[in-house]
Amino acid sequence: MAKQAPDPDELRNDLVGAIDRGEFRLEFQPVVRLGGGMVVGAEALIRWRHPRRGTIAPNDFLAVADEAGLLDGIGIFVLDQAARAAVTWPRTPERPGFVSVNVAPSQLRGPGAAPRMLGLLSGAGLDPHLLTIELTSGVSGDTATIFAALTELREAGVSIALDDFGAATSLADLKQLPIDQVKLAREFVAAIDGPAQEQAFALSLINLADVRGADVVAKGVESREQAWRLAELGCRYGQGFFFSKPLGASGVVAVLRQGTLRG
Repeated sequence: MAKQAPDPDELRNDLVGAIDRGEFRLEFQPVVRLGGGMVVGAEALIRWRHPRRGTIAPNDFLAVADEAGLLDGIGIFVLDQAARAAVTWPRTPERPGFVSVNVAPSQLRGPGAAPRMLGLLSGAGLDPHLLTIELTSGVSGDTATIFAALTELREAGVSIALDDFGAATSLADLKQLPIDQVKLAREFVAAIDGPAQEQAFALSLINLADVRGADVVAKGVESREQAWRLAELGCRYGQGFFFSKPLGASGVVAVLRQGTLRG
């Protein structure tokens, strides 16, 4: 039987105080350099362990949190916890050990958004050059405020990425924002296994990012063949179950010490 989606009103009520009750935790999915499997960092992923409902997927509660005005507090929690975890990671010049954190455009519109994020990094002792901010959706409305916040973060050393490029974020975002990296949406990675016409869409997005001078990370890599083909197309990095499932804090430390992941 299909699992019934949680009721948004009930989720909204349950989200209030969830951080204080210790219901959120982070996992980390490694990011590797294609064509060798060198582990270069990891993306922080929030998990909600609801006391009655069990684990609730981020897609089921983050939009509700945003509408309820609770996303900012969750974002602060994620960034703080991710920075405190990443500061302990083993790293070498070849394995910088960066951490990526998802950020919605709404989290960058408030006054002092960039200084607050940089203050959290300072409090955790994490070098801003080891953080990547991933924009989870396209920017609209007050783009000037968001552009200013991203510019301030980038000037401090933080890398800026577009998440789900080609789906949730678009060419318009790539053109107008200070971007260092794009994360190729899963559907385009899956198209690598399809006919030449579908593969061409993935190649065009990789080429657009290359023209902009942005690195490309492929999301949802599920096979060796996909990893090889993406590398041939010019994609430098990848993450997905072929390399590793999301890991706890000790697990990501172990793979960074191991150095490479080939599936």
